Amino acid sequence: MRVPLLEASPAIFVGPDGSGLLLDGASGVLLDALHPARSAARVQVLAAGLGRVRPEWPTGLAAPLGEPPRVVASVRAYLDREPVEVVRATLAPGYVGFYLVEVRLPPLVNAGPGEFFLEVGGRESNRVRIDLEP
Repeated sequence: MRVPLLEASPAIFVGPDGSGLLLDGASGVLLDALHPARSAARVQVLAAGLGRVRPEWPTGLAAPLGEPPRVVASVRAYLDREPVEVVRATLAPGYVGFYLVEVRLPPLVNAGPGEFFLEVGGRESNRVRIDLEP
């Protein structure tokens, strides 16, 4: 029996409370209601299922700390259904099976909770909450 495999099936990792594992790109602090993302900030997203990378990397081996392999497929990110800039999408340095997507938020965002998700190869990830502050 053949099992069809998808090129990508993106998923954003979530914590025990269901919030996305999103980090401030400058400080590495986990983003939450007490530590919201700010306008024009870089946000790092921990994800899975983004597909092939280049150069190819063996399964089960931690990604290198320097020059981690880049995701081959086109990675898009959305905040409240509006596209945001994807700075890079790689294997997460030093980890096995994790991807790291870094995005830059727009120069002006509304205060309060927002909805964030990724799209890879035409497939959407789960939606996660991101707390924002202008």
